[in-house]
Amino acid sequence: MGLMRIAMLPLLLGLLAGAAGAQEAKPDFDALWKTGSLWEVGDNRARVQEARKAIIAAGAEGRKFALTKLGVTAGLELRCLNAVFEGWGADAYDDLAANIGHQDASARRNVAELLSTLNDPKAAGALLAQATSEESLGPRLSQLAALAKWKVEDAVPLIIDISRSETERVRHRAAGLLGNYETGDAVARLIELLDDPVFYVRDGARNALAEGTPGARAVCLARLREQLELTPAEQNPQRIRLLLPVIATLADDAVPKLLQQALKHETGSIRGEAGDALVTWKLRAGLLDKEVEVDALLQKALDSEYDPYAKAALEKARARLNDSQK
Repeated sequence: MGLMRIAMLPLLLGLLAGAAGAQEAKPDFDALWKTGSLWEVGDNRARVQEARKAIIAAGAEGRKFALTKLGVTAGLELRCLNAVFEGWGADAYDDLAANIGHQDASARRNVAELLSTLNDPKAAGALLAQATSEESLGPRLSQLAALAKWKVEDAVPLIIDISRSETERVRHRAAGLLGNYETGDAVARLIELLDDPVFYVRDGARNALAEGTPGARAVCLARLREQLELTPAEQNPQRIRLLLPVIATLADDAVPKLLQQALKHETGSIRGEAGDALVTWKLRAGLLDKEVEVDALLQKALDSEYDPYAKAALEKARARLNDSQK
């Protein structure tokens, strides 16, 4: 019996050692990453989520592995990257901040976007320094996007600089970033972008101004007044037309007066835009106003309108007003 116990001892020790080794074994991060980067559809949904959770649960070891994936560009891998760093949250800040100047351009872009998602402005100084010297456009846009989200005013000159890019999509993106600011330079550049040769860049600048702060829209009001005070030959009709919907969102006594002035403009497209802007004003900033009879103004304008575009725009504006009242 004693001999049997002695013989069993090495076997038991081996089993215990194997169990301890199994407990200490690291997760197969490569396999988890591969699964975590699959499409989240059907039966894959649970597998993908569990794989990502396993990487997150591994803590520092999981982050050490994920940091080797900072340069990924494939869409599914980017989803996995975003998911695991979102899972770590603030715990990942130091690791990400240490890679702001990563040697790989794709990694620098991804790091900037991940830091923006973490939404910790203490990264602003390092991101601004990197954006100032950044040579690759993609990472620079992502760095500036994070800085604009945090309204870092020192980034405005850099954003204005890229807003003059020959690439129209870059100018469009820059317009959206400038919309986060109400500084004079940012608003002035957005107003300049209303003259851009590409329609969706112009629309992006107009939308950025319309969604901007009251201070930014007040600048637009002043610029519109200046334009309407010029002689017709000196005016910029396109700029006037695009400024009208911007000021229509502003609660200022001067707004309905300027809109009525524009409703009588010699240019048909401006008259049509002024009618739509009057309706926007009435349904928002002018909702409580009892003096300006917008429907009557539109009907009077329609009675004398001869321009097909303006007539159609005024009819559409009046229909929108009547539909809202129903």
